[in-house]
Amino acid sequence: MAEVNVINTKSQILEILSELNVDDVQTIEKWICSGSYKEDLQKLKTLQDLEKPLKKIGTTLKPMVPFKAEMPTETIIPPEVGDQADCNEVNTLHIDEFLYDVKDVEKLIKKGKIKKYYCKDCGSRNSEELIVTSHSMSRKALQYIFKVLLPADLKGKQLLDVGSRLGAVLYGAYYCSNAAKIIGVEINKELCDIQDKIIKQFSMDKNRILVEHSDVTNVENLIKTTDILVVNVLDFFVDIQKHIEIWRFLRKHLKKGAHLVANRSMVDTFNCLDIFEEFIDWLTICKPYQIDNEMLFDVEEYSEIYLYTIM
Repeated sequence: MAEVNVINTKSQILEILSELNVDDVQTIEKWICSGSYKEDLQKLKTLQDLEKPLKKIGTTLKPMVPFKAEMPTETIIPPEVGDQADCNEVNTLHIDEFLYDVKDVEKLIKKGKIKKYYCKDCGSRNSEELIVTSHSMSRKALQYIFKVLLPADLKGKQLLDVGSRLGAVLYGAYYCSNAAKIIGVEINKELCDIQDKIIKQFSMDKNRILVEHSDVTNVENLIKTTDILVVNVLDFFVDIQKHIEIWRFLRKHLKKGAHLVANRSMVDTFNCLDIFEEFIDWLTICKPYQIDNEMLFDVEEYSEIYLYTIM
């Protein structure tokens, strides 16, 4: 069996090398022959170890929430503007990426537990692929944020997640960074209770990680002391006016030099809300701080996660 694995691996390597030019092949050869790959391999193994507690948390969460990870007490409405304005109750499938990764979704489709298509004319073959969206980030995306985008050393820094929901960003920060304070602000009490249960069940340091049950516009003091703000797309949870209100509040209270992590371009967000001119000088986009770690990820897969600095 081991010999078969080696043969298959060699075949896969040859397939990859065949698509590269001579210079690139020589670069790869030098990387392997010099032994440099060993350090990168150890980094990859460390990442895999960091993912283990996050996966355990996801497994623990699954029976605690509905399949779509949307609570009965929540009001979730399809967006009116933006890149998700084409979503509706018929054509959209909500799957939480922290709970179900790509392989999990493929298994669910094969087992027939979820459908990939919907019928545009009931009973006909005029079907279309469902829009799949998530209200959270995947485990790998969280690792990308803390091991590529943000500085490696977050000692003494405070991170705040706007709309922390199941707490995925909080858990990612807890296990993948040394941030001193990790705070989730969540308006839904059911979701706050779930996060508190996970924090307790996994014996996380409550002096380091906490959940605030509140509207983000009511936690001015927390925003003022925040060094890293994480904002997942808010379109499904607030109307346009509330969305604008939140950004104006954040602009007023977030300190200069703080970082903003968003899973959509802020240019697109501000344009959709028709407030781009108002915010044009508020932030600037940043390059990844740990760019050497990009080789550990499929970078294109995380091209929609952006890092900004407040000006």
